[in-house]
Amino acid sequence: MTSDPILPVMLTGLLLSIFICPWTWADETIDYVPVLDTGSLTGHEILDGMDDTSPFGNSAQGYLITLADEIGARVAGTDKEEEARDYIISTLKQSGYEVSVQPFTVTTQEDETYESANIITTKQGENDATIIVGAHYDSVDDGDGADDNAGSVAILLELAQRLVNEETPYTIQFVAFGSEEEDLDGSRYFVSTITPSARKNLVGMINLDGLLAGDNLYLYGDTGVFIRDCILSTASVHDIFLETRTARELDYEDGSHCDCADYAPFEQRGIPFAYLEATNWDIGDEDGWTQVDLMYGDEGVIRHTPYDTLQYLDRVFPGRIDERLEILTMLLYESLTGCIMPGDE
Repeated sequence: MTSDPILPVMLTGLLLSIFICPWTWADETIDYVPVLDTGSLTGHEILDGMDDTSPFGNSAQGYLITLADEIGARVAGTDKEEEARDYIISTLKQSGYEVSVQPFTVTTQEDETYESANIITTKQGENDATIIVGAHYDSVDDGDGADDNAGSVAILLELAQRLVNEETPYTIQFVAFGSEEEDLDGSRYFVSTITPSARKNLVGMINLDGLLAGDNLYLYGDTGVFIRDCILSTASVHDIFLETRTARELDYEDGSHCDCADYAPFEQRGIPFAYLEATNWDIGDEDGWTQVDLMYGDEGVIRHTPYDTLQYLDRVFPGRIDERLEILTMLLYESLTGCIMPGDE
């Protein structure tokens, strides 16, 4: 989400914590509509040699470089989006997962059509109650889509890799959404396939988007939502500061709903969400769009501009990429392995 080297930042003294938050769920199995099996697809190789002692963010760096630098801009419906899709599938398979592809057709406002797809894999937990972790893998054609959204996909891929053989309290479903930039097409289609029985079993959705460039880390969602409170509590234990905004604060000033990221179709279906983003709500128009000081990027905006490249971000914000990959992978890993709801201790 280089021509300049990216060096890992070591994080020590990790603590495993358990948090008790109120929630209820139905003991049913998720049953999505049929998807296509990927067969024996192979592609780029993932980084070798990761074990329990590897620094958080180490594998994510390799995934990020491949997606943003080697593949580049991944406009929905193009060969580059398909190349990114194949790379994500291959990486998940090499991590030990069975992977499904959920294809869909998009009709644009100009009545043109193209094909895209969601990538889905599931880590079975001790309980069938399920947490979805999602990030979109497409981008616009300006820049390489490093911040928006290769960095988030890289975190998702390392997280899946680390959790494949771990015992987790809940089942975790990883979803890489296609065609987010057109109109949240991938997440809209995915949510449309969730059956009523599957909906009852969903604890919530964690959305990852735009996590590399922005000055500050934000956690969006409402107080009392299990996954939101879980992440916030875990961050506190590890001295990671997350600014917070409610779902209502993400909407427009006139009160209309903001379909601004892949959490929105889930929220509209009544599915609780937690949304992690890096930006800066205190500068520019103070609406979250301006991410960094106005002297950088396009008057403080990185996403959807030619400045959204690894080379630019690594040059003007040295160390920021490394730190974000490390602390966010660790934060999500600790949250998904450590948070327990009442009745499931």
